[in-house]
Amino acid sequence: MLELQIKKTLEKLSNNEGHELFVDDAWIDEAGEYLKEALKRQFRRTPEAPRLRASNIGRPKCQLQMALAGEPEVRRPYNHIIRMVHGDIIESVMEVVLRIAQANITGGKNKVKFEVSKTTIKGEDDIEIDGKIFDIKSCSPWAYNNKWSKGYEGLKSDDSFGYIGQLYTYSHGQGKEAGGWIVVDKSSGEISVVEAEMDEAEKSRVDAMITDTVQTIEEDRPFERCFEAEDDVFGRKPTGMKRLGSSCSFCDFAKACWPTAEYKPHPMSKAAKPPHYWFIEED
Repeated sequence: MLELQIKKTLEKLSNNEGHELFVDDAWIDEAGEYLKEALKRQFRRTPEAPRLRASNIGRPKCQLQMALAGEPEVRRPYNHIIRMVHGDIIESVMEVVLRIAQANITGGKNKVKFEVSKTTIKGEDDIEIDGKIFDIKSCSPWAYNNKWSKGYEGLKSDDSFGYIGQLYTYSHGQGKEAGGWIVVDKSSGEISVVEAEMDEAEKSRVDAMITDTVQTIEEDRPFERCFEAEDDVFGRKPTGMKRLGSSCSFCDFAKACWPTAEYKPHPMSKAAKPPHYWFIEED
């Protein structure tokens, strides 16, 4: 229902039929103020002490152990900041679209505290609709078509960024239900609403995962990689090389965790812009 509301509204806006909709200037002004603060935050970033928080609690334990141990991060490419700002823009725009679509917005931007073991996890949610907590996410076309399009199970199978743990923390920390994710393909502008299919068994699984992560950090348990290198395949044929999978490839500590790793173009690709991977030399 929510997805249909959004798409019908955007169809009207895309066809110059905005006069048929109610658009409050105050909503646009609020979005502008949010984006202004987001730009200040993004452009004035400075290093800060790593800590467990809602936005990272669902990530792999090994990544969090590396961060809290102060291991050096991979230097990010120049376009990283644009990706981050792009996400802020999409979030601010989507909140206006949701209001125009007359979604039943019951809250949002709530400060959340979630007590786990001896640790307090803090964060701020995006938006509450019909009493349920939703996150607004922008993503690449590949992620939109290969992960988000498969719904909750698709996300669950490859949740490198810890989105499930994040949403669970936001919702459970307030004693509310998790609604899901409003996902925008940042290239095509396509939108999907992916519902969080969290029955009691799934809530228990996520809760246990978060608790284990927190206790791993609290007890300073020995570091263990959560993933192994994968066999490289090119043109549907194994090449005999090894490379890091998607979870490790998106990790800020790929090089610290895999000292022999080298980020380079695929040697068999003839493309003008060949795909890059973290290739490793086996010990």
